[in-house]
Amino acid sequence: MGTDAETLQCSVLLDSGAENAAGSRPDISALLVDAGGSVRDNSDFVFYNQPVASEGAIRLDLAGDDSGLATLTLELHRMDPDVDRVILAASVDVDAESAVLGPIVMSVNLTPEEEPIARFVSDSDPEITAILPGEFYRKAGQWKFRAVGQGYAGGLAEFARHHGVEVDAETDADTTQLATETEVAATELTATTATDQPSSSGPANRLTVARRPTRPPRLPDWSIASSLADDDEWDRARLFSVSGIGKGEERERRSASALLAVMSGVREFGRELTRRCGAIGGTIETFVEPQFTLKERTVRPDGLVRVRRGARVWTALVEVKTSSAPLTAEQVELYVDLARAEGFDTVITVSNQLLSGGDDIPVDIDRRKLRKVAVRHLSWDEIRSVAIHLSMHDKVEDATQRWVLREFVRYLLHDQSKLQGFTDMGPDWVHVRDGVKNRTLHPRDKAADGVCRQFDQLIRHIGHDLSCLLGVDVQPVFPRNRVDSTPRIQQLTDSGILFGSLRIPGAVGPLTLSMDLRTDKVSCSTTVDAAQTSRAVTAVRQLIRQIPDAPAKLLVQATTSRSAARPRQVELATVRDDPQVLVESDDRPPRRFTLTLTSGIGGRGGPQRGNVVAATDSLITEFYRDVVQVLRQPRDTDS
Repeated sequence: MGTDAETLQCSVLLDSGAENAAGSRPDISALLVDAGGSVRDNSDFVFYNQPVASEGAIRLDLAGDDSGLATLTLELHRMDPDVDRVILAASVDVDAESAVLGPIVMSVNLTPEEEPIARFVSDSDPEITAILPGEFYRKAGQWKFRAVGQGYAGGLAEFARHHGVEVDAETDADTTQLATETEVAATELTATTATDQPSSSGPANRLTVARRPTRPPRLPDWSIASSLADDDEWDRARLFSVSGIGKGEERERRSASALLAVMSGVREFGRELTRRCGAIGGTIETFVEPQFTLKERTVRPDGLVRVRRGARVWTALVEVKTSSAPLTAEQVELYVDLARAEGFDTVITVSNQLLSGGDDIPVDIDRRKLRKVAVRHLSWDEIRSVAIHLSMHDKVEDATQRWVLREFVRYLLHDQSKLQGFTDMGPDWVHVRDGVKNRTLHPRDKAADGVCRQFDQLIRHIGHDLSCLLGVDVQPVFPRNRVDSTPRIQQLTDSGILFGSLRIPGAVGPLTLSMDLRTDKVSCSTTVDAAQTSRAVTAVRQLIRQIPDAPAKLLVQATTSRSAARPRQVELATVRDDPQVLVESDDRPPRRFTLTLTSGIGGRGGPQRGNVVAATDSLITEFYRDVVQVLRQPRDTDS
């Protein structure tokens, strides 16, 4: 298969299905080796800690979520002339509790629009923690690809060391040959070999590769709104103007057109949103208000998205709502019927509504109609999060497209666009809060169920905000048993407390948010293991050293191995003065510490953002900045 030598670019997609049967998350990596099969230096090793090599000729992009997807992008025409092969690998952490490399699927594409030129599928093997699926190699001035299938029991470290990388990791495992080297039938990647590019050889530096870093990302020095807002004397001319914006349908049409235009014009943004809606990867086309006929009735959805890759086509109808306008089951079901009639794949709904814990679609429609057509929901919160994440973390390669995306973010944040996302706890908040305080709230009260769902949306809203600030995918964790919401409402009526959690990549544990409606207090907490030491006070001191900037009012709770003992909970100011206050009388070392920060939510909880939602956002930011992002799993010590 030939292609233009000046623009030879291909991508390698690793799909591990999020987690294998043993619970280990595979990583994708690559080595650039010379004719002797060794790297020139450690900069030729591409993995999660070093995602770029050869001056950008090869790049690793992680999905940032639990999808198990990772992509290597290779511009083979830019490779240094002394790079003879690019070797691919998939591996799991050998130090993980269950280090087993489960089934993976790797595909190689010349362009997103074409079908894969090669596909490698592996089965699970309990003895294998790293596998070499295939490699690109030069032959007669052209690049080709072949499958290999070589396995390693020592994980990524052994694979890297085998090819000349100096690794700070010890393993005595042996290399296991899974399959003989077989060449994929004459798949050629035509490229002219460069002759005048300088070599990047140099002294090797030792790398640590055996363990994925667990350090949480740090909050940036910019905020979501202020860093993208204008404080000029006059309004600047904007690509997406809110000047003269109307109401109702006119506002919805403008918002739909802006969203769809940016999806097709900014490649990374469009691909991320369509991926979340189940689309194939490919070229994106978007249309506004296409007209159809269904049973002699004219139907005009707000938009249509089409993704093409080779002969494959994925098509979705789009319904957009702004402000507080609700999505209706009747309208969504109409578009599902239209999609079925036209052979389309999906109906995408867009609104300020977020899905609550047990919801997968935003309205209640006949599930039998969803056997051939999917319904996917995107909230404006999620759309804004993706846009800010990509633009502010430099995930958009083209500078013009990055500017377009930031202009779209400004449009989303403007008050007149009415696309601010989740801003209040809903109309039933005051009724339910007062009912909890007065102990008059009944478990069958529909308003209580509504407030539970609003709280779930608050958790998801905070997750979206943290995702774009931190540049990672922060996932909500909702209480179990959501099929029947009565037990949760009963808990609310009995205790007055709502709770949910957020899972942040790299953090020592989930960040839990609880809201007490009886006291008008909201709390953030997380739990970290105590250092394994024979002296309890040593573990306390080690914890204190980790959080020097935490507020004095932070509550610290120490839990020992005796489950019947009541945990001690003391303000951090007291613990700093006397670490012994957290130590049991028998000096039994604590097993873990729970750190909690609390503030008031105030206000009457109406539609103004300056009440419950804003107070919670502020508390989360403070708790993450001063506690979560600096916490590390402890080292064992007796000093």
